[in-house]
Amino acid sequence: FDPVALDMACVAAVNAQPPLRGSAADDAHAKAHVHDHFQRLHPDTNWRAGLEHAEKLGIGTMQYELITV
Repeated sequence: FDPVALDMACVAAVNAQPPLRGSAADDAHAKAHVHDHFQRLHPDTNWRAGLEHAEKLGIGTMQYELITV
């Protein structure tokens, strides 16, 4: 029921996957952010800023426990 935690879990799920071969995320010159596909694709954007702000506003928390079933 926590939208911030849900977004963080989704980010973690995406970053846990290898990039698709031949995609922009697989671009050889962008390997500086190996485990952060979002940062690799948009190096000048701080994607965490929105989630950090939402957490400061009390909308939710970036901490979560993922329970797999």
